[in-house]
Amino acid sequence: MADVTVQKRGEVYQYKFEIASIDGKRKFKNKSGFATKSEAKQAGIIAYNEYLNTGHSFKPKTMSYSDYLDYWMKEHCVNHNICLYHNHY
Repeated sequence: MADVTVQKRGEVYQYKFEIASIDGKRKFKNKSGFATKSEAKQAGIIAYNEYLNTGHSFKPKTMSYSDYLDYWMKEHCVNHNICLYHNHY
């Protein structure tokens, strides 16, 4: 698979990248209608990353790792009696 390419189609730009082939035929994902080349490139990179991550987009969280561990201990260990020695730490 290749990276994102940008092409001009008439008055607008489109991005295009290769996805998994089906029955030995190459398949592409593309979308057009962008006013500038940089807009198309940026949207293409976002779409390509979502494709590589199986459709899950990256959204930064505000919860710290320490807070997450406290939440996990409370919700998963204590409620399900998994961590018998959690009070010792």
